[in-house]
Parts: sequence; structure tokens; C-alpha cells
Amino acid sequence: MKFCPKCGSMLLPSGEEIKCKCGYVEDLSKEDREAEYKFEAERNEQQKVIVTSKEDVVLPTTKITCYKCGGTVGYWWTLQTRSADEAPTYFIRCANCGNTWRQSN
Repeated sequence: MKFCPKCGSMLLPSGEEIKCKCGYVEDLSKEDREAEYKFEAERNEQQKVIVTSKEDVVLPTTKITCYKCGGTVGYWWTLQTRSADEAPTYFIRCANCGNTWRQSN
């Protein structure tokens, strides 16, 4: 790894040379490029995104009254949105229309 003699920033490879953000450019031999800037690592397989339908929700349910559609079943989950010594925030989503709101205790 080399650093810019003008500003001290790290020089990054770009084609057959290494460049700095200040504009400094230096040619780099193929041997140096492979020795200093070639990264080898394992590659993870491409992750597949699972798309679920409205009926495939795996959250717990509760009885609610949705203020938009009047639905009576809602999904709920909690998140710690404030500091750790305060109560978590409860989120509720209507199973009928998808309207989501939060409730703090």
C-alpha cells in the first residue's frame, strides 16, 4: 500500500496506475499491482429474496380496531427506539388494510 507524497492520502488503483483524490497519479507495474492490490476472498452465493404475500405474515396477532378500515385483527412487533432504560415501542399493522401505527407504553 502506498500513500500520496503530496497530501498523505492512500493511493487507490485505477487501471494500470494508482491515483490520489488530490490528483497525484503514479504508474504501477503489473507485478506491484498484483502483489499489493489484488484481493482474494470467498464469495458468498447470491442470496435469494423471499417474497411473501399478505397471507404469509409470521408476526403475532392481536385484537385491534383499525382507525382507517375498522379491521379487528392486527400484527404486532416491538423495537427499542429510544434509550435502553425506556420501554420499547410497539408497532401494530392492520391485517386487513396494512395501515401501520405505533404505540408507546
